[in-house]
Amino acid sequence: MNLPTVSAPVRCVVVVIAMEEEARPFIEKHGLKKHQEPGPFVSGSPMVAYSGQINSCTDDNQSHLRVHLVWNGRDQKYKVNNVATTAAAVATYASIAAFHPDLVVSAGTAGGFGELGGNIGDVYASTKCVYHNRRIPEGETGDLEEYGFGHYRSPPISALASAIGIKQGVVSTSDSLECTASDLQLMRSEGAVVKEMEAAACAWVCQSLRVPFIALKSITDIVDAGRPTEKEFYANLHSASSALQGKLTHMLQLLGQQPLSRWATGTVSSSLVATALEGRSTLSGEASLSGKTKLHQLPSPIGAAPSSRRGLRLELALLALSLACNGLALLRRRGR
Repeated sequence: MNLPTVSAPVRCVVVVIAMEEEARPFIEKHGLKKHQEPGPFVSGSPMVAYSGQINSCTDDNQSHLRVHLVWNGRDQKYKVNNVATTAAAVATYASIAAFHPDLVVSAGTAGGFGELGGNIGDVYASTKCVYHNRRIPEGETGDLEEYGFGHYRSPPISALASAIGIKQGVVSTSDSLECTASDLQLMRSEGAVVKEMEAAACAWVCQSLRVPFIALKSITDIVDAGRPTEKEFYANLHSASSALQGKLTHMLQLLGQQPLSRWATGTVSSSLVATALEGRSTLSGEASLSGKTKLHQLPSPIGAAPSSRRGLRLELALLALSLACNGLALLRRRGR
């Protein structure tokens, strides 16, 4: 199936988040306003919507992007966050019906893999989303096994990921925080770098309704480190959510300037990428991460004149574009 894409700068985004703790930093950063109950959803729905605007990334362009953050809400019986795939799918469908977005982002926290270079506080964007616990034997008709895995691809955004300093890879979903040996084996076979509980469900809805989809996940725990997942998750939830807010903000600012298709091919202006490189530390570098130093700021030469610094920024921008294009070419050759 061909990927839906956006040929103009994004003007409306839905951000679906499972936990209130994950959503709070972004809501507070941008002063998003809560919709009064029942809001845009069917009466009795648990989801809670917050709406507002994010200004563009450049000072000389006053365009803005409309953002609707939808938190899955709390379960009416157990009074806990509505995590996992069922709530995520319902929230995504209802949000698309209510807001008609150009893009849906499943944002939140997740587990990473130390053997694949994952660290606490890293933020990943999806190249595709799969399930690692939806095992369905082959039937007489159709491809049920592949349906179970999902394989929902995200639009390629290598240039965007490079510009804002995030990683990319396969995001794998299940309804369990813990994982079995079989789960790990399947994730390794798919090349998964992120393990979480919502993205593939959101991606399926978006694929069905032809809406572009990206998962953006901040790492709270290392799956293959041998430490209790739930303890590491809660220890790093606050700092990882703060890091997520910074990268999500920066990503949306840039998407309001250039369409997804240009971030896929790397055909973005060098000045815009230079602005992105300048903004990394101010948008996401202040979060103190457990087990990880603060995100570093690109240094300027001591005593350099303003013109020299502009030249340095241009060189960095061109380098970022070159790396992004090379990475995209490699992905295409691998066919994944």
